[in-house]
Amino acid sequence: MLDKAWKPKPKILFSHGEKAVTPDERHVSVIVTNYNYADYVIECLDSISAQTHPALSLVVIDDNSRKDDSPSKICDWMSEHKDRFIFTFLLQNVINQGPSASRNTAIEHCPAETIFIMDADNTVMPTAIAKLHACLQRAGAQAAYSQIVEFGDRSQIGSADLWDIERMYQNNYVDIMAMMKKSAWAEVGGFSHIEEGWEDYDFWLKFIDRGIDIVFLPEILCRYRVHGVSRTATEAYKSHHDLEIIMRYRHPVPPKFEEQK
Repeated sequence: MLDKAWKPKPKILFSHGEKAVTPDERHVSVIVTNYNYADYVIECLDSISAQTHPALSLVVIDDNSRKDDSPSKICDWMSEHKDRFIFTFLLQNVINQGPSASRNTAIEHCPAETIFIMDADNTVMPTAIAKLHACLQRAGAQAAYSQIVEFGDRSQIGSADLWDIERMYQNNYVDIMAMMKKSAWAEVGGFSHIEEGWEDYDFWLKFIDRGIDIVFLPEILCRYRVHGVSRTATEAYKSHHDLEIIMRYRHPVPPKFEEQK
């Protein structure tokens, strides 16, 4: 069940199109979380607009950016590109809430059952949405992810691989830049806020807890920006041991996997 803890209602900075949920299975809502990414967000949005998949909605949530003018840049971009999308929406948290709460808020406002999640400093290849959507439909799974390529301060292929539950209990190798069913997100209770980090890992482990099917598409379709101020670089690895303990507490490893170690 989705966590219904109280949170301030976000402001609507831009809205265009029909928000009603559509029965069209091709319809995909792209979720973008922004926090002071004025230098990168337009590149991100341009990559979404350039998708070959035709039936897209776009929901961007700004997590109360105060250090740059990224919200106004997003508004201007949406005004210019609104006709590309079935529905275009820009929300802003009235107080900073972090990535988990921001993603949950954005997804709650999505009109499509199929969603794709990304952060505003990353980009996607032109065929990413189309290929992941086709993969999701073909496999009958509830989520699909691809290989990523890192760019920015480091250039290398990501660590994504075939979905392996035993390996996932050891470490996370699946980025949150992925496509999934909104119903699956709701079934696991959405994203959980974990003060120390690793919310993405926790999210995928909740899929395992619920026995939800996930499929890997072995193509490089997503680009992950590596830079000095990223959450991963500055926070997630500071308390690696403590985070492992938190994950084991929240998601105990089944005995059959413990026995295989």
